[in-house]
Amino acid sequence: MGRISDQQLVQKIRDGDREAFKKLYDRYHKQLYFLAKRYLKDQYLAEDAVQDIFIKIWNKRAKLRESSLKGYLFAMMKNHLIDTIRKQKSSTKVKEEFKKVSQQKPRREKTAEKIIYDEYREMVHKALDNLSPEERKVFEMKNFEGLSNAEVADKKDVSVNTVKTQFYLGSKYVRNYLKKHADIQ
Repeated sequence: MGRISDQQLVQKIRDGDREAFKKLYDRYHKQLYFLAKRYLKDQYLAEDAVQDIFIKIWNKRAKLRESSLKGYLFAMMKNHLIDTIRKQKSSTKVKEEFKKVSQQKPRREKTAEKIIYDEYREMVHKALDNLSPEERKVFEMKNFEGLSNAEVADKKDVSVNTVKTQFYLGSKYVRNYLKKHADIQ
């Protein structure tokens, strides 16, 4: 295909040309990766971010415009990074709450606190019961055992990306369940 302009790439991608899409990927993926890695500080999250951006480009190819493709890609990445960082902070907050709940032992003399603790723990277990067995196991290994993505992947003999996906889906479900049933923000 030789060196063609971004505008020509956009036109070909809109027409469903996979070779043009590969050319676009080859042209910009490294720049997007280094940007993502600088802010996310994690190789795997940065790779996922780049993959997500290019999946969105392909899925929205019919709506692509020929003006400033590079600017559009970097704006998408910026928004994706902001969302990812926001989700990480939210996930960290939920993780801290789960650690507190799993490590606390209710005192017998404080009946009201024990009741609340038991109700909260019951809600957590109800939320976990609704997860797939894989999501639940990954969630428990990361939150209750404190294992990293790589350690979970090694123990379960799956890829780190599989662990991240299962943890993301499980955490999202549990977080939404607790927001709905336990009024936890």
